[in-house]
Amino acid sequence: MAAAGLARFDADGRLIWANAMFRASLGGRPGDRLDCLLAALPACRDAGAADRLRAGRPVVLAASPGGGRSTLVPAEGEGGELVLTLADDGALAVPPDETGFIGLEDLLGDRAGEAERAIMQAIAVPLVVTRLSDGLVMAVNQPAGLLFGVPLDAVVGRSFASAYYTDPAERERLLTALRDGAGSVDGFETRLCRPDGSDLWAMVSARRFRFRGESAMLACISDISARKRTEQALEAQWDQTRAVLNGLGQGVMAFDRALRLVAWNGRVTELLGLEPEALGYHTPYAAIARRVAQGLAFGPGSVCPAAVPDDQIRAGAGAGASAALGVPLPARPAPDDRAWECTRSDGQVLECLIRPLPDGGFVVTYTDVTERRNAEREIIASRELFELAIRAAREGISQWDLRTGQLWLSPYWWGMLGYGEGEMVNTAARWTELILPEDRELSVHMARDLVNGVMNECQFIQRFRHKRGTVVHMLTRAIRVLGPDGALFRIVGSHTDVTDRVHAEERVHAAREEAERALRDLKEAQAHLIQSEKMAALGSLVAGVAHEINTPIGIALTGASLVAERTRLIRRDFEAGTLRRPDFADFLEMAGEAAQLMLLNIDRAAQLIQSFKQIAVDQASEERRVFDLRDYIDEVLRSLGVRIKRAAHGVEVDCPADLLIDGYPGALSQVLTNLVMNSIIHGYAPGQHGLLRVTARSVGADEVELVYADDGQGIPPDLHGKVFEPFFTTSRGTGGSGLGLNIVYNIATRKLRGRIALDSAPGRGTAFTLRFPRVAPADRAQA
Repeated sequence: MAAAGLARFDADGRLIWANAMFRASLGGRPGDRLDCLLAALPACRDAGAADRLRAGRPVVLAASPGGGRSTLVPAEGEGGELVLTLADDGALAVPPDETGFIGLEDLLGDRAGEAERAIMQAIAVPLVVTRLSDGLVMAVNQPAGLLFGVPLDAVVGRSFASAYYTDPAERERLLTALRDGAGSVDGFETRLCRPDGSDLWAMVSARRFRFRGESAMLACISDISARKRTEQALEAQWDQTRAVLNGLGQGVMAFDRALRLVAWNGRVTELLGLEPEALGYHTPYAAIARRVAQGLAFGPGSVCPAAVPDDQIRAGAGAGASAALGVPLPARPAPDDRAWECTRSDGQVLECLIRPLPDGGFVVTYTDVTERRNAEREIIASRELFELAIRAAREGISQWDLRTGQLWLSPYWWGMLGYGEGEMVNTAARWTELILPEDRELSVHMARDLVNGVMNECQFIQRFRHKRGTVVHMLTRAIRVLGPDGALFRIVGSHTDVTDRVHAEERVHAAREEAERALRDLKEAQAHLIQSEKMAALGSLVAGVAHEINTPIGIALTGASLVAERTRLIRRDFEAGTLRRPDFADFLEMAGEAAQLMLLNIDRAAQLIQSFKQIAVDQASEERRVFDLRDYIDEVLRSLGVRIKRAAHGVEVDCPADLLIDGYPGALSQVLTNLVMNSIIHGYAPGQHGLLRVTARSVGADEVELVYADDGQGIPPDLHGKVFEPFFTTSRGTGGSGLGLNIVYNIATRKLRGRIALDSAPGRGTAFTLRFPRVAPADRAQA
């Protein structure tokens, strides 16, 4: 201070520090009480002055007339405050709001300024004295000049507020803190500026006092720019750390040794049910504990770290905050990690882990383990259910532990082989012994493939010897079970008794083979019958052709006989010389007529023989060729002429000329022949005469439609689905084989690669519509 003497006392009135001028005036060493120093004064104008000073009442310290000694006298300060100042007249007054300070002014007159400057310069920390009213600099020391980089003369007399505050409003904030602090303030941080424009962060400790008769403020300034830069770097580092922490799925909080929050992430607010603004740098542990206790996220239970040392909780947070959450206070610090769990009121389970830090703080993490706990509960329930299922299942269970080599077979497995619980021998040797010898190699091979990872699961049937000697077939399903490290450690299998099923399958297999054998025999018989039917049709064709040929051959034979007889008579007369001209003329006329008659009938016979030959060859050989459809239909109908005439039916053909077909005429002949014979045999009642129609036309460029129809008695609708079946006939007693229409269907769909449809109703006759390609596919050469 600018006074001659300067000292500081603690709250109990004990001397902490005093400068040389104070010790020269009043004496005293650190630890001396103020009342003792005052009591040591040799004289007082008022004997109660010391008591009044100790009682906080105004006193005046006055000097003796010439000896430099001081006395205490009563005095009244302005506004009722204590004033203790040593003035030029020998009085020193110190206001009580300058807590713990007493100033003495030198009585040496002109030497007071020099002493003041000497004291200021002797102090190594920057000091600045400013007038309270306007901030004018009244005194400054050399460290302050060096701090601001200016000569002392350039500082004194200037306004510190306007020259050195970055924001002049900061001085008003300092004065407010000074008033609120009863004339003193410590640790006030502000930003100042130097004349060269550079900034510095300063920590100010200020006191209000009387300097040279005016209200002034002594400011002790410490440069904390380096610390601020460090804090800014730490803050930037903390921003990076917070970004990393916010990326974690865990909630994280870190506390220093004073139980103040120094690091956290957003996830912890979600898990603890806190608002984001509830956490801040250096937030006390106690405040966080109270906020969690007051929230709705948790019911009774431990939330905050229970492993925080008891003395730290009591010193930094207070036991009440922890007790509000029901957190037990440990008896001694925990040097190692601690973990516990707590459950939120919504059922969410948190795993809490606390780790001590080397500096005495700790880090606590909160992990949501709800799914894991639920999964563990499900596993436990599944294990219990599995054990119950094993007992209740109708299957045998086996487990082979590859680490120990132990094999376990369930009681039901043994029961399937007729053994009771007292007869169970769960060893690989006993298991191998029970397998039929012919199945052991397969079983060992399957087990080896599972162990070597060739397959992850397998299924096969094993045969075991029952206790009674019978054979038991077991369907075995085995899988590989991997451990947490991904290595195989167990093979689990299920075994089902399928003996009855195997026997049933064997019976079904035998029955199927028998049925297939019968089907082959049936197909052979059917082929034989079809061939027989073809031969019968061919025989009928031969009989009809033979009947047709008889007439022209007979006429030709009669004509030839007549010519031969008349020729013999003419030769006789000629040789006897009795041949007359009229007889010879009659002979020539008769021979001409006979020759003409023989030529006509022989030509007809030749045509019949050629038609028969072509149809017979077509049906027998089934060769592919190009033929005219109209001509071929006429030839087929001509070959059936005897049967048609015998039944007295009429025939109509409607087919365009030059409709060429590249296909199998024999197949078409067989179809048309069977349809005509089906109408003759089944279509009409005895004595009934009808009309048979054959109509053919082109359908597009690739198909031909042939419609065969009669006007007979028709087919009932309920038989439409059966007429093409083999051996189905309504005339079994009259010689019907039931193969005619089946042959038609097979030839139409297989040989001709077409399709056939039936349209019939009782009394309306029957029509079969056949559609087939004009050019038969080359790959369907087989019927």
